[in-house]
Amino acid sequence: MKQITLNVPDDVTVLEAQNKLDLALSPDWISLQWHISDVQGCVGGDHAPMSDDDAREILAEMEHRHDASNGVTWDTINHYVDIWREHQLEEA
Repeated sequence: MKQITLNVPDDVTVLEAQNKLDLALSPDWISLQWHISDVQGCVGGDHAPMSDDDAREILAEMEHRHDASNGVTWDTINHYVDIWREHQLEEA
């Protein structure tokens, strides 16, 4: 077994990081990943860029509310980006 060193964000416990790493390395699990750049890429050129923090909030919301029967798709991301756009317009 190899020993590695990880930099873990302050809001993540070492146990949480270990559990995520165990899942990521296990051949018994799969995990499809979405990145903040995927979310930001759905904004389009007709709107101001989305911040990394806003994209992270959308990813967290999608993870929390996704329907396991449907998963997370580009349509899901576009739906949340549309909601974000509406909030941006309301704040303007």
